[in-house]
Amino acid sequence: MRRMFFFAVLTAFLLSFPHPAPAENASVKNMRLLKVVALGRHGVRPPTQSPETLASWSARSWPDWDTPPGYLTARGAALIRAEWEGLREELAFNGLLPAAECPATGSVFVYADNEERTLATARALLEGLAPGCGMEVFSLPERRDPVFHPVKSGFMPAPQLSAQEKNELVRTLFAVHADVEKSVAELSSLLGPSPAMCMPGQASCTLEERPTNLNLPEPGARAEVSLKGGLAMASTLAEILLLESLEWPEKAQMIPAGTPVLLPQGPGTPVEQKAREIILAPRSDMPGTVPLPLSPRWKAVLPDGKGPVMVNPATALRLLPVHTKVQGAVQRFPAVAKQEGLPLLYLMAEALAGTSPVKAANKAQLVVFSGHDTNMVNIAGLLGLHWDNGPFPKDSTPPGSLLAFSLWETPQGRMVQASFLCQSLAAFLSTDPAVMRDADLHHAQLILPGSLADSPAGPALPLEEFLALVRGMAGSDLSARLAELFAEKAG
Repeated sequence: MRRMFFFAVLTAFLLSFPHPAPAENASVKNMRLLKVVALGRHGVRPPTQSPETLASWSARSWPDWDTPPGYLTARGAALIRAEWEGLREELAFNGLLPAAECPATGSVFVYADNEERTLATARALLEGLAPGCGMEVFSLPERRDPVFHPVKSGFMPAPQLSAQEKNELVRTLFAVHADVEKSVAELSSLLGPSPAMCMPGQASCTLEERPTNLNLPEPGARAEVSLKGGLAMASTLAEILLLESLEWPEKAQMIPAGTPVLLPQGPGTPVEQKAREIILAPRSDMPGTVPLPLSPRWKAVLPDGKGPVMVNPATALRLLPVHTKVQGAVQRFPAVAKQEGLPLLYLMAEALAGTSPVKAANKAQLVVFSGHDTNMVNIAGLLGLHWDNGPFPKDSTPPGSLLAFSLWETPQGRMVQASFLCQSLAAFLSTDPAVMRDADLHHAQLILPGSLADSPAGPALPLEEFLALVRGMAGSDLSARLAELFAEKAG
């Protein structure tokens, strides 16, 4: 039987305190789930890179996806539907939604980014949550939704890092590279050499030897702080390998989960070292580009370099920290998270309180924003949230995972809890609809800044304090501009 996580979180913490049994029972009776506001990542998708780009990365073949780059797959939609079929049972158990009939009009509000995979994910979750009920997904018509892509849409200015912040981010990236460099070597060997990897003056052409640059946007540019080059490609490849394993679990599990032989690698010949220095030298014509001299120190020898670029799920999970840590270093960085995550966090907090400029979110008892892993990491960075997600790496965001804020009525007043949820590996690696639906969700309770550890609702924050925290970060200007944005949409 699936775990009733919302109720279980409350009772587990409540019963850990030395109250008499009658007081415990009375407190449980006096607690009620009022509302849930969640941010979800889209489901399983193919790589966003074109087949031509992937072909330039490796001479090996790549699996054939039956959907265009970046689109939600049928398998991804099935996993999302199964996840929300189970969540419907748990929400009904807590009285938030009816057990069988369609939810009341306006009680569920789903706002999706207008990219295909997020829209399709939103439709799939409604098919699982309320099949046949005719619920619609809200989205904005803009090419770039300012809530999910505030910098690229021009709604928020691009992050401008001070010299101190730039140095701090560079140090963080060096530390991440030192932590994952053996996995990067394995990813590089998995791809093998490719002529398209070669930079001018390079004798070898592998992923780990490709230079890495930190790109910092100029003032006024609609551009993000980003990584380009070898470390960024390694991060992307690690995620692609996971997506392949989840799309074709039976095929992936037939691949041996071998461990590579890692050999120390020297600095190269004097000519190679000089060529690398030239490549990594700062360029006056690229003032926003910071070269990162990440020299490869390991070479991985894989037992098999044939067949398509695909690995066993266990190998994919072992390599996934490359993606999680590289992404976290950039997207959790305070100056980045503030510009990229504040509009969405503000809307989530106001929706929880019933004071959102998105009016339909105020009436709803369940509000879901269908977005991206970067959105989740930005908000986690703003609030200092971390989660254990075994067997996935710490702080990872598997397809369909959720960052949820729950509002509880308690004897101490209205309290906000934060949670991270995702499907179990058993569900992800199964093609049986019953297993996908009934497998327990992984649930991690998160600690909001200033949470009351002795609250009857567990670690929770009074609603007023949660609002003050988020509104303080957002400021009155962002609040006014979001109100204006959605007033225009309503008009």
